[in-house]
Amino acid sequence: MVSTAKIIAMFVPIIFSFVLFIGLILFYKKRTGVSARPIILGAVGFIVFTQVLEKILHVVVITSFPNYADHPLAWGTYGALAAGLFEELGRFILFTWLLKKFHDYKGGISFGIGWGGIEAILLMLMVCGQALVFSFMLNDGTFESSMAQLPSDQLATIKEAVLNQGASFYYLAALERLFAVFLQMALSLLVLLGIAKKKFSYVILAILIHAGIDFPIVFAQVGQFTNLWIIEGYLAVVAIFSFLFIKRAKTMFLEAGK
Repeated sequence: MVSTAKIIAMFVPIIFSFVLFIGLILFYKKRTGVSARPIILGAVGFIVFTQVLEKILHVVVITSFPNYADHPLAWGTYGALAAGLFEELGRFILFTWLLKKFHDYKGGISFGIGWGGIEAILLMLMVCGQALVFSFMLNDGTFESSMAQLPSDQLATIKEAVLNQGASFYYLAALERLFAVFLQMALSLLVLLGIAKKKFSYVILAILIHAGIDFPIVFAQVGQFTNLWIIEGYLAVVAIFSFLFIKRAKTMFLEAGK
């Protein structure tokens, strides 16, 4: 049985992700103003570049190298670089082709909110929403019959994960999304600054920063270390630097005449 307390914990990150998205829009609407088009294209861009195009590449790579988990260093490097390339080049393409009238600080903030906000919502729906479905199946006694198409060892792994995962995991997931959204906003501003200053080196820098930050996280996904507090502490430091850059970027855009 999955306890009521744990089920409530699974709901928290989902609700929090929607509140975070709406809250960022309202907060920055008062501080700097926001534009609807960059928010929408930021959200759509995240889905297209990370959930469609990047996922296609992952399927090809995993199919070609089914024992990827046996090579965590190589997988961590690949995963981090893939995330950096698809996300930062995705921002660059959208800003360059579809958001030519939004190359200012407000446009960058709006785009970052759309990109990071939809990321939070989708990830929490996938992770916590799936856990909720499995939990209700387990409590109703329909898990095995409903998932009979899966191999027995995979069923056992899913069941063990749902039953043994503590409530703190889900609360930390909400906190992680708070940290991550500031990084997404900062990287959006960095790419846009590169466009405003006509310096592609900023985009390359954004790719390298993104890959460098993601590497330990991807490395952890193949079981190299599982201490969630260390991971969250690491992301908290990243969020602080991201927030400081977000504030500094406003002056940088003014200096660039935007």
